[in-house]
Amino acid sequence: MRMRTFPMLLVLLLIVPLQKVMSQTGSRAMGNAIGWVDAPKSHGKWYAHWGYHRATYGKTDLHLIGPGIDLTLHDMEATDMPSEFDPKVHLNPGAFTIPQFNARIGRRLKEGVLVPGDLWISAGWDHLKYKVPHTLQTVSGFIDSTVYAPNSTFDWAWRDFNFEHSDGMNFIRIAVERNFDFGRAARTRQTWDTANQKWRFGIQTAASMGMVLCATDVRWMGIRTKHYWRISGWGTSASAGAWLQYGRFRVLARLQAGWLNIGNSNFLASSDLSGETPEVEGVAGALLDASSARHAMSFVERGITVAYHFGRSGKPGADERVRTSPVR
Repeated sequence: MRMRTFPMLLVLLLIVPLQKVMSQTGSRAMGNAIGWVDAPKSHGKWYAHWGYHRATYGKTDLHLIGPGIDLTLHDMEATDMPSEFDPKVHLNPGAFTIPQFNARIGRRLKEGVLVPGDLWISAGWDHLKYKVPHTLQTVSGFIDSTVYAPNSTFDWAWRDFNFEHSDGMNFIRIAVERNFDFGRAARTRQTWDTANQKWRFGIQTAASMGMVLCATDVRWMGIRTKHYWRISGWGTSASAGAWLQYGRFRVLARLQAGWLNIGNSNFLASSDLSGETPEVEGVAGALLDASSARHAMSFVERGITVAYHFGRSGKPGADERVRTSPVR
């Protein structure tokens, strides 16, 4: 009898510890067995970033339509409107949104399996600025009774004419981002790091699409018209950049290129936000409000942003684990 019970006791002694290990779903033993370990603490589920940029625009035809006006500026190449660094502006909570900036918040979707890295989705906006330079422009069309034949020259003088999205040509977009990590591809699936896993680096690619919200400031024949923000068009872009991370803080240097189609931005109006121009009422005011400006162009944006990764505390969830090579 005793000889029969001994094998059963031996089996129980082997099974019970195994069941205990198997029941610990988040244990390192289980992780090593199935090839998953906890991601480093610097891997937040969310990020928020802020930064500044410079932009370059491709040539475009700017079509201005208003009462008695149908004028096209051909092959016009606009400029951005950067702000020189000023601590009273860039470090001032009440003024730091004045310069051309980038703001985003993102959520990590999944960790890479075959290629080290991760996939993110993000939302935010690029606060671009756009200005027609004060120079001789090539035009066609008419202003009242004056007709401009193709390739006519028009003096876009700063005292009389101005067109700029100075309060923002805001590209509000949704992006899908993919990070590619360099360095060790085993165990932690980390980039190059130190023993405490504080330093990391890699590259990021992204594709995005969204709408363009413009606030336009116009001067036409000496009369100024400053507008509210208005949904004016759409855009799409792709970007690539390199990042360096310490702990939860990441610095990203990025180049973004895309296309903006602005088919319904403001031109003239019956009222002026600047207070310089008296309000126009009646039919004349309605005709001014019906005016519009249309243009579409390529753009290239060069910027640097600083991100903070957050949202990971306590026991990591299923989306906070990284794939490893199983222990052999």
